[in-house]
Amino acid sequence: MHAYKFSKIARDTKPDTNTTSLLEKAQDGKALTREEKDKITNILYGTCGAQSSTYKLLGWAWPMHETLKRILVAFDYEPGIFHTYYAPDKTSLRRTLSSISEMIEA
Repeated sequence: MHAYKFSKIARDTKPDTNTTSLLEKAQDGKALTREEKDKITNILYGTCGAQSSTYKLLGWAWPMHETLKRILVAFDYEPGIFHTYYAPDKTSLRRTLSSISEMIEA
C-alpha cells in the first residue's frame, strides 16, 4: 500500500521530500543500500521518529508494515516481553534501538 491521505484538510498532492521518496522506493520493492535501510528505521523508530510503522506528514501517511519485515524485540529491562517492530532488517533495527536482548524475525 502506498501513501494515502488521512486528513480532510491535506493537499490533494502528497508531499515530495527525500524521506517520502525513500519510503516509496522501499514500498516499490527496490533494492536499498545499508544507509537507506538504516535511515528508514531511524525515520520510524529513532529518537525523533514516528514510533510507528506508519510515517505521517502533512495529512498523508506511508504505511510500511506491508513492506518491511516484522521483527519481535525483547529489551534488557523487560526480559521475556516482546514488542513488534517493522524494519528492512535486524541490523538496521539494532542500530536504531538500544538495550536489545533478543530479536526474532517473525
